[in-house]
Amino acid sequence: MNNPQTQNNPPENIDLRMRTLRTLWFALVMSVGMYYVLTLFNGPGENARPNNTLSLAIIAIGITTVFVSLFIKSKLLSRAIDQRQVGMVQQAYIVGLAICEVPALLGMIDHFVTGNPYYYVPLIIAVVGQLLHFPRREHVEQAAFKRSGF
Repeated sequence: MNNPQTQNNPPENIDLRMRTLRTLWFALVMSVGMYYVLTLFNGPGENARPNNTLSLAIIAIGITTVFVSLFIKSKLLSRAIDQRQVGMVQQAYIVGLAICEVPALLGMIDHFVTGNPYYYVPLIIAVVGQLLHFPRREHVEQAAFKRSGF
């Protein structure tokens, strides 16, 4: 039988969405690697002064933003599934991944402003957060197809 939901979202469209999501995910993970490479070629600023309090605050903010990104993504995904909007699944992942970029950017700021030798810790936090946001096919399928149930 032909299900109207299947006709609107054939498996090819789901495969295309997954390729797009995974390409975006890979690009954003690689951007954190590029930030690290940038810090290797550019040393701390000339006026860099060590500030352990700032460095610890940056790490705390980085961990917090990863947790916030997971919360926001889960809320957006549940809304996308409830409304059966496949495009919102992609938005949920992009928002989560973009928020996970914050610790990496703060780590770069820590490197250039304070010269902290452990500036790479926020970059690692960002990568771990992005690994937690790896796109899952089930989210796209749940938003694309009507769930059977009572």
